[in-house]
Amino acid sequence: MSEVITNLQQVEEYLNSIPKFSSKGKAAANFDLSRMVRFCNQMGNPQNNFKSIHVAGTNGKGTVCRMLASVYQESGYRVGLYTSPHLIDIRERFQINAAFIESDELLKFFNSYGEYIRQSNFTYFEITTAIAFWYFSKKEVDLAVLEVGLGGRLDATNVVDPLVSVITSIGLDHTNILGNTISEIAKEKGGIIKPNKPVVIGDLEPEAQTVIENIAKEKSGELLTINLMDTVYQDDSIIIKKNCSQIVIDGKNWKKVDAKNIAVVHRVTDLLNDEYSVSKEQFEQGIENVQKRFQRRAVFEKLSPDYDWYFDGAHNTQSIQELTMHLAEIAPPENWIVILSFMNDKLSTEVAELWNKFGNIYLYAMEGERAAALDEMKSYFPSANVLDSPDKLQSNQFQSELVIFSGSFYFYSVVSNWMGSIASADQIN
Repeated sequence: MSEVITNLQQVEEYLNSIPKFSSKGKAAANFDLSRMVRFCNQMGNPQNNFKSIHVAGTNGKGTVCRMLASVYQESGYRVGLYTSPHLIDIRERFQINAAFIESDELLKFFNSYGEYIRQSNFTYFEITTAIAFWYFSKKEVDLAVLEVGLGGRLDATNVVDPLVSVITSIGLDHTNILGNTISEIAKEKGGIIKPNKPVVIGDLEPEAQTVIENIAKEKSGELLTINLMDTVYQDDSIIIKKNCSQIVIDGKNWKKVDAKNIAVVHRVTDLLNDEYSVSKEQFEQGIENVQKRFQRRAVFEKLSPDYDWYFDGAHNTQSIQELTMHLAEIAPPENWIVILSFMNDKLSTEVAELWNKFGNIYLYAMEGERAAALDEMKSYFPSANVLDSPDKLQSNQFQSELVIFSGSFYFYSVVSNWMGSIASADQIN
């Protein structure tokens, strides 16, 4: 890295020279909070200058983060949002009121701390987390919503002392890092619970909930669940009932499981309502506006106004089951076309069995060290077709069926490029 950073391209080139989890997997991770503590001390501990909500979970954490940010923005607050990974542009990770960080701010950060970073051997995620803390402090946000990168206990974000911790779900994912059982993974995710601070949990299976309850009790933290909230998805509406009131959300662009995610968000806003007031109307409108504010989500995202094409980064058994159950309510499975691309550490017999129930599967091999090769994917999907060119997507077959792109969030940028090419072709035609 040069002594003076003058443009965003230099920032991206430097960051891309650091191994990151998307390309290297476990080899790029270094779980030890001491480096992050030192980095924060070097910056003057900016993470202590704003109030935050800290969100972990196997599935749903990114969705819950965006929902929370949208609801609080709708309610008039200046809201920081830190999520990962980014889908196309690194600036997506750092947003205030749904606007990406300015390129000039990234340059200022690296010209302030670039030499320290170069000498300290930080991970990619530690650096981006530090940027988020620095930026939200500098811009004096009213509230920041912070998504855990992986696990929780030793995640770089876990140096904050939030108003509330949130755990959306717990399932078997990243078992080579977090543990091979639900209890082990729950312990890692429960590591974000802070002494004397509340924790809100989603719909956890009993084994996981018991672990979280025990951690909360040990830390004298209040545990709040969504158990007493009646969540319903019907007639393209999501209805959340609590006591004598109900929240009604247009559900056309949400999956069934998002009823539970909305309930989690409502539990958080209800908990913090004395300090951060949110009306029923602001809550409903905030959820309604998530898709408008955060158009790149890669979670049941409709890719084209003209075709029934969706992207969903479902990459573990729980999220794939939820996705396919929802798709079955939109169209019969025999009318689906499934286009999959995977990271090699996400290929498993369990994942393949869930997708192989559906007959019309295409495989695409991404580039990158961690991406699964075509032969590797074919060993799990022997009857699948190969999508060797996006030109095939312009055939009538693809344009008339429900098409779901899935397998990995990292497939999103590839598919987005395809969508741009297809839109250009449509305009020419």
